[in-house]
Amino acid sequence: FLDDPIQSMGGRSTITTSLPSAGLDSLGLRNYFKRLGLTEAELVALSGAHDLGRHVTLTGMPKGCLRNLTRSCLEDAPVLAPFITADPDTLSNRYFWTMLRWNGKDIEFGEAAFIPTDVALVVDDGLKKYVVAFANDEQLFFKRFRTAYRKLVDSTATTKSRF
Repeated sequence: FLDDPIQSMGGRSTITTSLPSAGLDSLGLRNYFKRLGLTEAELVALSGAHDLGRHVTLTGMPKGCLRNLTRSCLEDAPVLAPFITADPDTLSNRYFWTMLRWNGKDIEFGEAAFIPTDVALVVDDGLKKYVVAFANDEQLFFKRFRTAYRKLVDSTATTKSRF
């Protein structure tokens, strides 16, 4: 899928890997998902999956691991924090309204852990309109997510080497 890097004007917009970098800006996100045949609404909907799961934090990690962060350090990390603290095992539109609260500076410390691509969705007005729409209508989010996920799988899982 990514034979040549997708070049752009800015460093954070350039795509050099087959998975989107967590540091992409809004232009980089658009470029990446457009190449997969997805719309802006669909790229925002897929980002809603960040509502699920947990991430490794450095809190409580032994100093040896902090100096030399290895795979075993990450796998045995003492703290796995949810990206969004309320119910990280259920997909909902919570991610979107939490991002809007973050953008309005109405969020408690530790309530959510966003990566730069998440932030790009609320600081870019063209993408933020979808964040607002999905925050206000969970069924719309689910509908767009289903469509986007199906398109993502159909566009990337086209050969046996992808499985």
